[in-house]
Amino acid sequence: MDNQIEVTTKQHQRSRLFSRELAMLMYGFGDTMPPLSESVDVLEDILIDYINDVCVQAAKVSGRKGKVGVDDFKFVLRKDRKKLARVEELIASNKDIENARSLALLGSKD
Repeated sequence: MDNQIEVTTKQHQRSRLFSRELAMLMYGFGDTMPPLSESVDVLEDILIDYINDVCVQAAKVSGRKGKVGVDDFKFVLRKDRKKLARVEELIASNKDIENARSLALLGSKD
């Protein structure tokens, strides 16, 4: 049995998922407002390709077919300390938010 994961990629259509955020980031780093749409499009293509690559790598690392977990992403990002630290920070923040919500729900029921 072959343990390789078959990955199919389709050419993403220009849906402008991150255009507004990228334009704001570009402005924050010194570009004009609004930045050239071609520049935003290039950055968006690079970003989508990066996200896709990380997801594919995480899927390859995962031993479970069709299921990718947080630990798989942590493993893929293990060599980039800044990104791994940010992932762990976001996970801790998410746990804090969930705890606060559960406490708020318990407090409102009393």
